[in-house]
Amino acid sequence: MGILTIGEILDSARNFESRLEALYAKIRDNSTDNGVRLLTYYLARHRRHLDETLAGLDAETLRHVQAVEIKFSAPFDALADLRIPGLDPAKVTGDELMEAAIRYDSELVALYRTILSQPLGAEARAVLEALIRMEERDIVMLKKMLAMHYF
Repeated sequence: MGILTIGEILDSARNFESRLEALYAKIRDNSTDNGVRLLTYYLARHRRHLDETLAGLDAETLRHVQAVEIKFSAPFDALADLRIPGLDPAKVTGDELMEAAIRYDSELVALYRTILSQPLGAEARAVLEALIRMEERDIVMLKKMLAMHYF
């Protein structure tokens, strides 16, 4: 178990989202399925929600929240959970892509809830709760799209 700041954990999530956008671009560039290509654009924009949520905070509150130290034992490697078995960017289906995105969003919710289980100030708690709500809305939307076989 180590001590990390909330800012370090959020930076790891942001770094992963950048790698994820690169994966979506690779899929988009190789897929011949127009539905999958459209989905990659949607998911790439969907990944900017972390920064959009944090942008709503004033600079002082954001600095304070990012500096909060917490005990953290689990490495954040959502990439392992997002792997699509046998990924061939030209052959990935929309359902596979949405299922992977749902798994990633669920991991983020679990991560944020783990942090919330620790003693935190009201500002940090409010930020993490906003991030959880954002991810849960995304999960619901992706599950609806998956159930309706949009792509």
